Amino acid sequence: MKNRLLAFVFALRGIKHGWKREAHLRIHTLAAVVAIMLGILLRINLWEWCVVLLSIGIVISAELMNAAIERLADRITKEKDPLIGQAKDLAAGAVLIVSLVALVLGTIIFLPKLWLVFS
Repeated sequence: MKNRLLAFVFALRGIKHGWKREAHLRIHTLAAVVAIMLGILLRINLWEWCVVLLSIGIVISAELMNAAIERLADRITKEKDPLIGQAKDLAAGAVLIVSLVALVLGTIIFLPKLWLVFS
């Protein structure tokens, strides 16, 4: 039980560390807050909430994984290494893809509702 509790503490420490040091994580968190506020204001349905919250979780998780990969790569070497550069680029690409998919999903969910409000 103690090990499981420690794992939870370490995970929270990782999130805190990411929040302090990763500007993109803070940007994604701000976007998440905006999406949640829009969801509340526009009264999105249960399935739309599922899509929004899952998208938020995936984007934030991808950003944290990207930061972890960058830290590990920097620990291995600060010198230019083509494979480490590719690993960093691949991780950043993963964040870009999930962020773009989340943006498209958010647009599909929120745009029609916003259109009704403002038309």
